[in-house]
Amino acid sequence: MTLTTAAVLPDAPAPLNGPVVQAVVVTSGTHSGLRALLDSLAASAARPDRVVVLDTSGPDGSASAAELVAAATSPSFPVDHVAVDPRMPDRAAVTQWVRSADLADDDLVWVLPVGCVPEPQALTRLLAAHRRSPSVGVVGPKHVDASDPGRLRSVGITVTRTGRVVEDPPLGEPDQGQYDLRRDVIAVPLAGLLATVRVLRELGWERSFGDLGGDLDLGWRAQLAGHRVVVAPDARLRSVASLGLATATTPARRRAARRVALTRAPSWQAPFLALWVLVSSVAAGVGLLLLKRPRAAAQTFADLGALNPVTGVLARVRSRGSRELGHGDIDTLFVPGSLVVRRALDRAHEAIVAPTRLPDEGSRDDESSSLSRALAHPGVLAVLAVLAVVVAAGREIGGDLLGRLGSGVTGGELVASPATSGSLWSAAFDGWHGTGLGGDGAASPALALLAVPTWLVEQLPGGSDVTSPAGALVGALLVLALPLAALSAYASSRVLTTSRALRGVAAVLWATTGAAGASVAQGRLGALVALILLPVVLGGIVLIARPTGTATGAFATALGAAALGAFAPPLLALVVLCCLGVAVVCGAEARARALVPAVVAPLLLGPWLADVADDWALAATGPGLSAWSPNDTEPLALALLHPGGVGSTPWWVGAAVVAAGLAGLLGQRRARSVSTGAALLAVLSLAGVLLAPRLDLAASTTSPGGAVTPWVGTFILPLALALIAAAVLGIQSLTGRVRPAAAVALGLVAAVSAGALGWFGFDDRLSTWSDPRPAVAVEQAGGELANRTVFVTPGPSGAAYRVVGRETGELARILPQPLTGDALIAEDVSGLLDGTRPDAGVRLAQQAVGFVAVAQGAGDEVARTLDSARGLSRLASRGGYDMWRIAAVGTATNRAVAPSRLTIVTGRDTAAVATTGQNGATSTTVTARRGDVLTVAEPPRWADHASVKVDGRELRALADAPQPTYPLTAGEHELTIDVEPQHPWWRLLQGLAVLVVGFLAIPFGTRTFRSGR
Repeated sequence: MTLTTAAVLPDAPAPLNGPVVQAVVVTSGTHSGLRALLDSLAASAARPDRVVVLDTSGPDGSASAAELVAAATSPSFPVDHVAVDPRMPDRAAVTQWVRSADLADDDLVWVLPVGCVPEPQALTRLLAAHRRSPSVGVVGPKHVDASDPGRLRSVGITVTRTGRVVEDPPLGEPDQGQYDLRRDVIAVPLAGLLATVRVLRELGWERSFGDLGGDLDLGWRAQLAGHRVVVAPDARLRSVASLGLATATTPARRRAARRVALTRAPSWQAPFLALWVLVSSVAAGVGLLLLKRPRAAAQTFADLGALNPVTGVLARVRSRGSRELGHGDIDTLFVPGSLVVRRALDRAHEAIVAPTRLPDEGSRDDESSSLSRALAHPGVLAVLAVLAVVVAAGREIGGDLLGRLGSGVTGGELVASPATSGSLWSAAFDGWHGTGLGGDGAASPALALLAVPTWLVEQLPGGSDVTSPAGALVGALLVLALPLAALSAYASSRVLTTSRALRGVAAVLWATTGAAGASVAQGRLGALVALILLPVVLGGIVLIARPTGTATGAFATALGAAALGAFAPPLLALVVLCCLGVAVVCGAEARARALVPAVVAPLLLGPWLADVADDWALAATGPGLSAWSPNDTEPLALALLHPGGVGSTPWWVGAAVVAAGLAGLLGQRRARSVSTGAALLAVLSLAGVLLAPRLDLAASTTSPGGAVTPWVGTFILPLALALIAAAVLGIQSLTGRVRPAAAVALGLVAAVSAGALGWFGFDDRLSTWSDPRPAVAVEQAGGELANRTVFVTPGPSGAAYRVVGRETGELARILPQPLTGDALIAEDVSGLLDGTRPDAGVRLAQQAVGFVAVAQGAGDEVARTLDSARGLSRLASRGGYDMWRIAAVGTATNRAVAPSRLTIVTGRDTAAVATTGQNGATSTTVTARRGDVLTVAEPPRWADHASVKVDGRELRALADAPQPTYPLTAGEHELTIDVEPQHPWWRLLQGLAVLVVGFLAIPFGTRTFRSGR
């Protein structure tokens, strides 16, 4: 606190023959404090000549007030009792009494509402301040807190020219004499006001402005009428909270002060002032919203209610009077706007940035280096331990680490492809998307979330040379998922215990137990992300259930839950159930916070909800979260956190975790606790574990194949987390020597789990991916031709094929999808292999198939058939496939070197059109002759999702054409083809919602600032 030198003024006793002082006591509808006020007046160093009690308590309380007055009356201290209308406000009652009483114009009226107590020298010093200048018409005291006289309430009323009330001094600031030099002010509060009868009779209070606004209006008009308004800081008045108002504590008072400024401004300035109030209120409100102060922003926006012209005009008419001074003569009484701006910026800085600690605050022993302290931190040790386990367990994965990070990983549930951020974005949002010939089926919302970090990978040095940026991202995730899961669990377990060592043990246990290793070994992309996000989301639910929870935490939890739901939809359902449970059990504020993630998180997934409504199976699985073969693991082993398959630790490791969790649950005695929530989560997760192998997801699809079920590991993850949390809480509830022993036992379980995962390893199901296509096929697919390659693999029941182009699909298997687009070329592929269709090569070229790759196990007969096929020429074998190139359609000498996605057809000749985007999208210049048509090598349904424009004019596809075909006019044209997004307006709203929730989720400012708003 900055100390200032206070002005020391000598006491000026009241003149013996001075003006008569009439002390007017207003009961304000209550008698509490009346006797104390009368006693303080009787004990005052300078007594008023007369005391009048204006009783507004009504008939029921008038007798009590009269008794108090009679008890306080003495020959030397006369007190009169006057009953007034109880519906009359205090200021109106004083005005009416002054105008009706037999008083001289030079008499002084001292207004004292019940609830304030003047100190003995207060009247003496008020009279001294009035006596110093004949121009003084109104004097006010310094208001201090009635319960703590050392703290200030007000020293006059301070406002800007536009009516913005400035809290100066701040409410509750210690009184150290720092405001004792203040004299002239624009107005003073009603309580303790000393004014001449002439001022009150001529001016009075305007009733439409309320309490604070009425006091401001009286002082403003008094200044313009030539009556100075001063404050006497040495005259102290002890006031309760409702008196001595000099701050706009409510929106109504803020608006009233604004209306006073608009009413008392010059007529020609009022419109400009109103415009300024409008602009500044909106700007300040928006700024407060950006500072995440919704309540303060709502109050600022409420200032717009002051722009009611009727109230101001009527008040101006009712209170017209003589004006001795110009408006510019009182400019020095207003607070400069620049000072308000500086104070606002200072408060924003204090709220957003935590105060800087002094060097000696919280100092630690600096004998050890920062590096050694970091390495000894349990959280760092847990992450390093898990990283060592990953290195040991991944010893059998094919390919080196740098190769995995550069090209990506294939095998297990992973679907490797040369995916980029642009292809992922297109696959997530375009109406026609996917690999091969594409389709319009549901796309996982995880693709959009993966596109963002993939773009960051592309911006890294050398990122443009990576074969598959998305594959590199997935490869990095496989390596770092378990260490990041340990870090996430360590940070999130702070809601359970403050013991760092116990949190480190829980982190290692979470990253190595149950389905953690299987998630990596089997390429379960959704489970890898769930390992990182699930502890954070569930920890957020625990926080928002507590009384100290914040709205920021609620929206952050909603954002994390939405991301979790994009990769693991079944876990989002569990999170919603947990939030609803909190809403049912907890109080009103926690209920409101819990409903935020329960409602907002699913809505953030946008149009995917409509896809779930069409196919419920999408909500039961996610990227890599489906089991494509029967799970033969026994139910008991599943309940013991053993999902089966490569990467799973033995059942006895999970049994130790289950035993620790059950022991922790048995030690709890409170029904409404985090342990109870963990128990309920464990029960729900166990039900999911046991039901998942019996739920056939492929029954809702038309694709052939066996049963596809949800992967049990998806539900083992929350089961393991609930058991670990229960074990930690159980240890936390112990006392004495039992607690460290239990913590050591849990640490041994974590060590056994980590050792088992490192010993048994991830197996060799995963390997480094390399593009099986020859370099020329990769170049043409990614270039302007955008053609495709067909890979054929013989099987016992016939040959299977897949089509690979520049487009990207899912990065991990989800559900069987009907390949209606790729099925269009089934007869052509079959006819090409067996030689029954001589035109098969031409027909494939019309579908932009530029290369055919046949597995070398197909036999020599198939190879000889393809060698003799028209339009095919053999290339060098690669990666276990024999390769053939397909020539472009047409006889012209200037035809394209290979089939093209977009083609201009002139009779029997063709000309390639550059393809610049995904799924046939482009923006280029074409030259056409009369009768030319544009063909797009896509299925006919592609035209329903694409917009083809020539020189800005949209074209319609020809009916009954085997491919999307569009007529062209002769000349040079600008061709634009856009694949339109699905549900564009819904996508726009989804993006805005993500931005808003993301902003609300940012922990902006200090925690005190977030909790107090």
